[in-house]
Amino acid sequence: MKQSSSELIQTVEVNEKQGDFIEGVMFDLDADGTKTAAMIGGIGSGKSFAMAIMMLISKEELPKAKGQFACLTVTQFQRSIFPGVKSVWREHFDLVEYNPKTQSGDYVLWRKPPDDWEKPWQEPDNWDNCIAFPNGWVMEVCGYKMNADIHRGRNDDFAFMDEALLFKREWLKILEGRIRANKGKFDSNLHWLISVFSSPPYGSGGEWMFDIEKLMQDEPNRYFFAQVTTKDNQVFLPGNYVDNLKKKLTKLEFNVEVNGMRLTKIPKGFYAALSDRHEDIDFETFYSPYQELVTVVDFNAHFTSCTVWQDRGQPQHCVRNVFVKEPEPDMSMAQSLAVELVERLSSHHKKTMYLTGDRNGLNASAGAKKKSDGTWITLFDEFAEVLIRAGWDVVLCPLTYNPLKDEIHKLMEGILSETREDGMHMRFHPIEAKSTIISMQRAPLTADYKKDKKSEQKDDDQERATHLSDTVDYYAAWRCLAGIRPVDGDFDIEFK
Repeated sequence: MKQSSSELIQTVEVNEKQGDFIEGVMFDLDADGTKTAAMIGGIGSGKSFAMAIMMLISKEELPKAKGQFACLTVTQFQRSIFPGVKSVWREHFDLVEYNPKTQSGDYVLWRKPPDDWEKPWQEPDNWDNCIAFPNGWVMEVCGYKMNADIHRGRNDDFAFMDEALLFKREWLKILEGRIRANKGKFDSNLHWLISVFSSPPYGSGGEWMFDIEKLMQDEPNRYFFAQVTTKDNQVFLPGNYVDNLKKKLTKLEFNVEVNGMRLTKIPKGFYAALSDRHEDIDFETFYSPYQELVTVVDFNAHFTSCTVWQDRGQPQHCVRNVFVKEPEPDMSMAQSLAVELVERLSSHHKKTMYLTGDRNGLNASAGAKKKSDGTWITLFDEFAEVLIRAGWDVVLCPLTYNPLKDEIHKLMEGILSETREDGMHMRFHPIEAKSTIISMQRAPLTADYKKDKKSEQKDDDQERATHLSDTVDYYAAWRCLAGIRPVDGDFDIEFK
């Protein structure tokens, strides 16, 4: 005989952090009104496992309740989030999707449940995006990205959220106001609970989650916050899992995902106008493989990097960043970066590349040879040759001027604050360009409006230093200041 979900929940194995989270929600969050519980977890930390369990606990505690799963889009939930939840339900609780032909199963997806199943106190107007259980517990998937305001009229008993780092703070205000249904019908701490789960944020997006930790200090019966790491879940992982991650991830990614390090934006930094709106993108249309690209390179002996851009008229899309920390055998750093870039763009169809950036790339590389016209092969030449051999049409257009010391700061302020008369602004891919976002967030401002570049002299992760942010400056200068004349005959880049 199949056990009930509540019996299975009590016997399933969880790690210590998962157990503390479930226990804290069940017994400590007893405040009247809405309550919020948040779990932030890195790769392999068991965050998604805890979320799947919490959904079943909610189902047992709140029969005939209707709530929402708040996310960017319904498609995101169905493709990226729910398969993991469904796998946990099947593997650990023996729960399977209802089959209309056999009339057997434990939950119904994306359609009205059978007539003999209980219905929630407040039935959905449309069952197309719903998950329903026989006891009347229903969770409706709600996408906020296209039009968050359409959810203002909802009345919900609970809410779940995954990858909350992508959920905007202003959407949270709409969500919280919807958790208000069926006062007095449930005697459970899970009624009117907002359950937040997320990977750790790299950019400014999702920083609102750490507010829950601060609120917990003053109202521990209304807010609960837990941060879990890969190491917290190591008992359920392969013995070499963490070691393999250390080999595959950058040092920064390892520290954030595995060790739980938090990244914060420097107050009054060089890019003070940078905010989470610059990561607000449509993942499906942000990058086009059929449009030409602009690659902006920053050459450096120990960290050579680039950002890749697409011009969408007013919006300028930073679609990815690439960097190398050491050269490949028998290659320069410039060539090594170009090889890595070619590999990353192997599926790009329109192979036209505009190549610009660091003025120092016009210098001859170490051991450079002369070209047929008597000039030396430059770092840009080396970079371009790799692309050309891979079938790319390359247009070389490096910077050759020296903006005034505060000109780049003013230019970037106008672009990032989105106050330019021409409407030009920037958007950064929160995953493929996350190191660029971090580099910008952590760039200090000097008293004379220059960028403090001391981080480039440290031994810390250079993807957190200001190198990648320089490529953003170069791109802005290339787009907006290409016609200015050199100052005083000095061709060294001021912000280099």
